[in-house]
Parts: sequence; C-alpha cells; structure tokens
Amino acid sequence: MRCTTALVALALGWCFPLSAQQATVIRDVNLRPTASSAQHAIRLLHPPETLTLLEPGQTSGYYHVRTQQDESGWVWSHNVAVDTTGGGTPAADPAGPVLPPPGSFASDNASCPATGTHTVSGSSAPYSDTSDAGLRNMAKRHSPTGGTPVTLDLFAFHALQDDVNSRFADAHLTKTQFHPDRQALMNRPTSNATVSEGELVQVAAYLTAVRPEKGESVNCGGADGADIHINIGAEHSTEWKGIVVEMIPQLGRPVGWDSATVARVEAAGLRVLVIGGLTYDNEHLVNDDPAHPKAGQPKRISLWEIHPITAFYVCDASVCDPADHSQWTPLTTWAKAHAP
Repeated sequence: MRCTTALVALALGWCFPLSAQQATVIRDVNLRPTASSAQHAIRLLHPPETLTLLEPGQTSGYYHVRTQQDESGWVWSHNVAVDTTGGGTPAADPAGPVLPPPGSFASDNASCPATGTHTVSGSSAPYSDTSDAGLRNMAKRHSPTGGTPVTLDLFAFHALQDDVNSRFADAHLTKTQFHPDRQALMNRPTSNATVSEGELVQVAAYLTAVRPEKGESVNCGGADGADIHINIGAEHSTEWKGIVVEMIPQLGRPVGWDSATVARVEAAGLRVLVIGGLTYDNEHLVNDDPAHPKAGQPKRISLWEIHPITAFYVCDASVCDPADHSQWTPLTTWAKAHAP
C-alpha cells in the first residue's frame, strides 16, 4: 500500500491509498467499533461529514471507514453515500439539474427524508430504511451511478420484466436494491445490455402521457412537491404499451421541467431522449392489456422505470442519435425557443 507523504499522517502512524474512495454521511449514523450494533457507538456522525473507505466492500451491511478526526470504525451503509466517480464531484448533464453525488439520495427538505413519510396514510412518521416502502422511496430518490448512460430500448424494459417474472412468483413485490435481497435486481440481462437498479440509463422514445402525481409518500404527501408522471413508448403508440419515467421535485425544476411544457412536446409529436436512474417499482403491477385493465395501476408494459429523470432532450431535427447528445436539444433550450 502506498502511503500519503503528509507529515501529519506520518506523525499519526497511519496510511491509506491515495485513491481511497470517499463517502458522505447523508443521515445521522453511528460510528461503531465493529460491523454490528452489538457494542456501544463511538459517536454519532452528522451530514455532510466526509469519510474515507478503508475497504471497498461492505461487511454485514456496514462500511469500514476513517473519519476526518482520524477515528476508524464502521457505519451502516444505508446512511452514507459512496462517491463512485473517483473525483468527488456530482454527476451532471447539461440537459438536466445539478445532481447530488452518485449513490446518494436527492433531498432538499430536512422534514422529508429519502425514505418518505406515512403522511398519505395519516401519519407524519418517516418510513424506516428497512421497510419495503422506505427502501422503495430511497430507490426513487437515488442519484444514479455510472458516468455514461447505458442505452436501452423498449424491448429491453420488456425483457427486464420477463426476467423478474421468470424468477419470482410475486414479481411486483421483488425488493429494491437497498434490501438485503437486492441482488435480485443487479446485473440483469436485457435484449441489448446488462444493467442493475440504480444505474444511469437512457432511452429514446415518444411521449404518450404526461401528468402531475398526487401526494405520494416519497414526497411526504406533497410536502416536497409532486413527481411528474410521464409515459414514453413507440411512435403513435399508447400508454398501455409504454414505460414510466418520472421527474422528481427534489432535484429542482429547471426551465421547461413542468408538465405543461412536456405536454407541448407530446402534442408536437417529437421524439425524446430520457436519461436517469433505472428503478424497479415493486408497489404496482404491469398494466398492459386495455381489454383487462387493472384498477389503480398505471398503464405500462414493465415495472422497470427511469426514476428519477436526470436529463431530458428533444429531437428537433430529422434524425437524432442517442449516442450523440449534441444532436438533441435540451428540454430547457426547447422550452425557451417554443414558449407559448
């Protein structure tokens, strides 16, 4: 192991890799002497304290870390965000909002944690980060990992759903990536790529539906605002044959990132390129048969979504290649050029 040459490090008698991964505390978390809760905590860490990972992987759901005060210990992985970029800078796209560090959770309201709350069901208590609803809400607020989006198509989303259906008797209750059984949604094969929940992906398609959501628990019953529910599919298709992609309020609303503007793009019949985090919505059921609709279920061919959307482009030309973002017009630019 190469050691830092800083005199303070030599004086303290410890060293660490120059390329050691960093992590940021995103919720209050105990620093513990072992990878368990059996012993008393060393101290309570608060956001946004920065930590250095002493080991790249987890042990029993804990990361082995060193604090800025030179304390070594273990922290529960759900309460920290690991920087996967190597540079400590947020993932960003000129066609979208500024994102929190990859692997962390979008949040702009301390009273509405990433797990969401029970507000919809009449209680203001936060969901736990071990409950199914809390884990699902975290997945919906997860800042995607990966610098270059994996290109998927509608067939890939259908293949991902077929994959889940073939492995689970109750596919809509498959756990999210933050559950101990998260491997169920990791490294899954599609028609043109292998992907995991939480990864940065993109898909080019046409808009088939746009509408604001109501007070969902992920947004603390509307205290954080509302998601914009968007369905995309093949040209001249219907919502029944599309997939769901969502803009979330926690990332802010750049110019044009509103339901009225997106609806105008839909009315113009323009192709769009949607980029964001791949998420599995285990709260719902596939609803793709208009002859046998499922009450209360969004129309779609797959429970796999792009949620949250981190960049949104419009094809204002005759041909736009998803591999070349310069051929596409950012939604904000399109909105300014086509103001009503």
